Amino acid sequence: MNATIREQAEVKVQSMAAKLNDDALCLAWMATEGKPGTQELALVRGWIMTELNNRLGDDLFDEWLMDVDDNGDGVNPLAYFAVQASA
Repeated sequence: MNATIREQAEVKVQSMAAKLNDDALCLAWMATEGKPGTQELALVRGWIMTELNNRLGDDLFDEWLMDVDDNGDGVNPLAYFAVQASA
């Protein structure tokens, strides 16, 4: 994928991600959990993470990144939106 196409795709995906409500954005993130790692998956997860960071802010985003469940897996970021709303 050349740089121009990649940049155009990034702008388009960021625009689409910004239109998702919090539930849908978190669902999109959770749909990527446990999938075999590919370059495409890494790009998609990066785009989703950028939007999550924009919405949660740096502190809650960092807390979410560090949080794991009882199995050592990442957690659904939706809970951090509830923390944000109560703050």
